[in-house]
Amino acid sequence: MIVFNILTLFPDSFTNLKETGLLGKAFANKIFNMNVINIRDYSSLSANSVDDKPFSGGAGMVLRPDIISNAIEKNFSQSYIDSCIKICFSAKGRKLSQKYLEEESSSNNFILLNGRYEGIDQRVIDFYDFDEISVSDVILNGGEVASQLFIESFMRLQPGVLNNEKTHLQESFSEDLLEYSQYTRPNPWIAPDKSTIDVPSVLTSGHHADIETWKRENALKNTQKNRPDLFKKYLKKNKNE
Repeated sequence: MIVFNILTLFPDSFTNLKETGLLGKAFANKIFNMNVINIRDYSSLSANSVDDKPFSGGAGMVLRPDIISNAIEKNFSQSYIDSCIKICFSAKGRKLSQKYLEEESSSNNFILLNGRYEGIDQRVIDFYDFDEISVSDVILNGGEVASQLFIESFMRLQPGVLNNEKTHLQESFSEDLLEYSQYTRPNPWIAPDKSTIDVPSVLTSGHHADIETWKRENALKNTQKNRPDLFKKYLKKNKNE
């Protein structure tokens, strides 16, 4: 079983993950479990305070290293700490990628540290050798949304989670390409302005080779338009295409 140990100030944030959709089914089938740990429970300060002013000055508060360390030491053995994957979600971390998820897809034990306020004291991150990960070039209020994104993205790669286990092989980022555009019924669709919009005819032609060619070309087109950085990376790896 895959176990996500989640250190957070907002434990209720993770309830829906185990109750809805494909992850809810995976949780019920004991494919994964979540051990949600409230950092505040490990504070001995007044009113269970967990933060303090940054020495560097500026606005915001910083989560204290002693309280986070206390939460870790009280819940995990040293051998577990040393062997598991430890991630701290941070805007200054390296960007999460599909490649990273695939490389770690055989891992079973995680400690996910979720910051709040102005961040987490760097000393505890360095001491436990947390891998600092950013999920996007945007600023969030805390790590909980990033942590949920990581769990869902990671679990999609696990056997027994997706209804069709080959689905993720054709999705965006699987080959440094975005996914091809999707279409369904009705065909044609009458838009609100009364115009008639058809599905690309090749998709209803029944010619599987032509459909595969269209999917490839459309994926390249979408990547070039929306993620030129990925497109350049793809071209560099596939110079003969």
